[in-house]
Amino acid sequence: MPNRKESLFYEKIKPCIEKYLPRYSPSEEGHIQFECECEFSYGNSGFRDKYQSASCDLLNALNKSGIFVALLFVKYNYETAKRHNLVGGQLEGGGKDFHHVCGLGQVRWKNVGIIITASHNPHDENGVKIIDQNGRQINEVYESYLTDLVNRHLRFLRKNEKCSIDAIVDDIIDCVARLFKEEAHIDMYDDVSFESLRQLDHMVHCFNRHNVLKANVCIGFDTRSSSLHLNQVLLETLTHLNICKCVNNMCYVTTPCMHFVVYFLNAVNVDEALDSEVINLEGCTLHKEVGDLDYLTRFCIPGGRLPPLELYYGGGEQPYDQLSHIQAATNTLQKSDVTHLMGYNSDRIYFAYFTHAFRKLYRCLDETFDGPLTKNGEEEIIHVDCSNGIASLKLDNFGDVFKMLKKRIIKINSLEDEGGVLNFQCGADYVYSRRKLPRGGRSCLEDGHTKSCSFDGDADRIVYFYVDDRGRKEEGIPEEVDTTSSPPMRNTKWDHPQNDEPFSCADTVSILDGPKMICLFFKCITKMMSHIQVGKIDANSEPEKEKQKINITIVHTAYVNSAFTHHVNEEKRRASEDVDLFQHINLNIVCTKTGIKYLDQVARRSTIAILFEPNGHGTIYTNVSQLDDWATRLDIRNDKYFIALRKFLLFFNQTTGDAMVDFVAIELCLSFLHLRIHDWDGFYTPLPSLYVNLVGPKHMLSKIIPHPEHEKYLVAPQSLQNGIDQIVQTVDATHGRCFIRPSGTESLIRIYAEATTVAQRDEILRLVRGAVLQYLAGAYVQSAPCAS
Repeated sequence: MPNRKESLFYEKIKPCIEKYLPRYSPSEEGHIQFECECEFSYGNSGFRDKYQSASCDLLNALNKSGIFVALLFVKYNYETAKRHNLVGGQLEGGGKDFHHVCGLGQVRWKNVGIIITASHNPHDENGVKIIDQNGRQINEVYESYLTDLVNRHLRFLRKNEKCSIDAIVDDIIDCVARLFKEEAHIDMYDDVSFESLRQLDHMVHCFNRHNVLKANVCIGFDTRSSSLHLNQVLLETLTHLNICKCVNNMCYVTTPCMHFVVYFLNAVNVDEALDSEVINLEGCTLHKEVGDLDYLTRFCIPGGRLPPLELYYGGGEQPYDQLSHIQAATNTLQKSDVTHLMGYNSDRIYFAYFTHAFRKLYRCLDETFDGPLTKNGEEEIIHVDCSNGIASLKLDNFGDVFKMLKKRIIKINSLEDEGGVLNFQCGADYVYSRRKLPRGGRSCLEDGHTKSCSFDGDADRIVYFYVDDRGRKEEGIPEEVDTTSSPPMRNTKWDHPQNDEPFSCADTVSILDGPKMICLFFKCITKMMSHIQVGKIDANSEPEKEKQKINITIVHTAYVNSAFTHHVNEEKRRASEDVDLFQHINLNIVCTKTGIKYLDQVARRSTIAILFEPNGHGTIYTNVSQLDDWATRLDIRNDKYFIALRKFLLFFNQTTGDAMVDFVAIELCLSFLHLRIHDWDGFYTPLPSLYVNLVGPKHMLSKIIPHPEHEKYLVAPQSLQNGIDQIVQTVDATHGRCFIRPSGTESLIRIYAEATTVAQRDEILRLVRGAVLQYLAGAYVQSAPCAS
């Protein structure tokens, strides 16, 4: 490409890419050699790795993710500008020009998002995930583009061993230019085209200051101290691509909140699933305001409070890379100093929306079903483990909701002092995988009547737990066993005790995980549907009747306990027999690959989908158009019970799993069904189950291939799968189950096993672990399992 090195784009982007390349050095032969030669995978939820302050894979991933999110912002908004003949106009600094242009109908600009988080990972790790214009994760095509961009330096080096670092950087720049050309139809090496990005940035910003719904690259992060540095990497990268003003730095936000905000701002008044009333509520201000960060003074946040102040309030018309440190505290900022805040929405819209939706749903359910919430709602204390994560800062915003539910929330591990470390012996993953009480608040939790729940670091997972002083004594997990997903276990099969031994008085921690949430929500939906009376419908042939049915899909992974699948199939049978409306419904129970994005793909094909991973990450999706068409055919659109059902289904976050919204929904369901936590936990009793991790070399892990749809067994190597089958058949042919799969993000093999008893489960794990180790050593020979 001629003269590309003389272009403005090349001059601006090159030093930014060079700055954040991973650490490298010349080899003995004089070639370039990167410290880490393993490719960085986007995984199920973005890039994640150990944080280092300089020259690491994570900084490189942040830099490239910044480039990619800029590409998406430009792609979606450049075409809009062209459609309205706004490209090439003279808007720079022209107030009267803007007001003239603003009269051109309702121009809908688009937001995209990027969140800095590593969720439940340890505090010294961090990561990044991009949120597309629809509020969901980017699709697999975009994932492949971004993964190629992040690993471009390694891939180029493999093909060009004797190359300079300049050649590697030039190849990355060419890759960026090619992506902008193919996706946004912009020639970045053309100076006029490149400068048009600055004009687009200014143009959208002008619209933002006069519109309620803004359009920006939205950035947020959780409570990790490294987030401030990574945030700066993103801002610097965006600035080098001429995106300076349309950067909404929301700072501390939950991951589900960021998903929702992008979705809401882009789709409200367009998507029927969204309630637009909240925009017009009296006193509901959607743009940023002075004092938004005053709440931070109540918390001990790693990294201090002044940097978020500077990031959140920005510098008005100044690009972020030209900011000087703001010397004032939030309570001394004058309104005149921050008039530019009119260009940015805050996360307030998320809490306003779901609080408003909850009030409407609560009233509707109570009026429609003769007051179950008023009658059954009991004053109750709930201990909430916030994992010293983002929920610590944000949960209080649902205070009005908890008052309606008569719940008093006591937060623990909520950044109340300097000793709070993110995800250290606390959080949803710790409680779920270890079956232990979280650190902090142990004395108030060790009571069999206490209901508690735990969020993960970015508040997209939730698990409930309580101290079970009525169950059998459980064998603990040895500290040396590495567990990452293990539901509560009792020495029982299905819903019946194995024998007549007396219950032990020893306390155990009972966990209510994702599958238990599926069962609770399905029970609630079934109850609402049981009241709906189908109107007069036209007689049709059987094939036509089948076509007119909607699908309700329960989506889970192979890690669910067999007791769950037994229970949910029984509930399916009862619903089909007892609820007339289910004659017009196909109820599907689908197992998919591990990772919320795979559950998401299956769920989106259904009219109603209840999807949860065992770790508590999940939600309910509803295709409102299909649901309404179905209701019209059955003449139930105006049925008060259908209206209540519809409000319930649409209360859930329609973009991703959301711990705080799920928390509210669970408490609502428990009151609606008049259930205590012990009643809910008693839906079924899991078989003893556990999974362990084995470290393995990547070249060997790549040869272990689970079934591509559900991962319940291996399709290769067949010899290893045959050995696993033989072990399970020998140890527990009745209820034994075991499968293995490589981790999607780490050099680990995960081994899951369940059986009738703890001893049988552990024996299966021991023998399968040995078989896997033999295979990894390259010496696996199929043989019958040894007697223990």
